[in-house]
This record gives sequence, structure tokens and C-alpha cells, in this order.
Amino acid sequence: MDKKDLDIFRFLNYLKYKADYLEVPLALDEGFIMESFHVGVRYFFGVTIDDKGMPIHDREQPYEGFLEEWVERSIN
Repeated sequence: MDKKDLDIFRFLNYLKYKADYLEVPLALDEGFIMESFHVGVRYFFGVTIDDKGMPIHDREQPYEGFLEEWVERSIN
């Protein structure tokens, strides 16, 4: 596992957190998501991520501020 894989785990954690909150399964395999990230995909399930794997925008948040709350909790 390389550094890029570790970076993308932040994004995978957000997707899992959001899926759990919405009580839905994560629709794509983690391996597929990681491969897509490595070839340049930066948009999954309404979430835009930066080149380091950090979610920066979620147009399908369960409620306003959901992403910001997750970011705050995950950084601290």
C-alpha cells in the first residue's frame, strides 16, 4: 500500500459514514473506487474530492453542513 492509498482512505471513510447515516450500502467496491481515484476520477456519489483524497464538496449531503461536521471530526 502506498501513500496515495492512505490518502484515499479519508474519502472512503466519508463515503462509508454517509452510507451508514443514510442506511444504504456503499454501492461500489472499495477497490474500484481506489482504482478510479488513481486514474483521475475525483467525483463519486455527489462528492468531489481533491488530489489528496479529501472530500471538498458534497452536493448530496443528508443535511446542510454534514460534510463540514465530518471534516471537523476527522481532523481533530
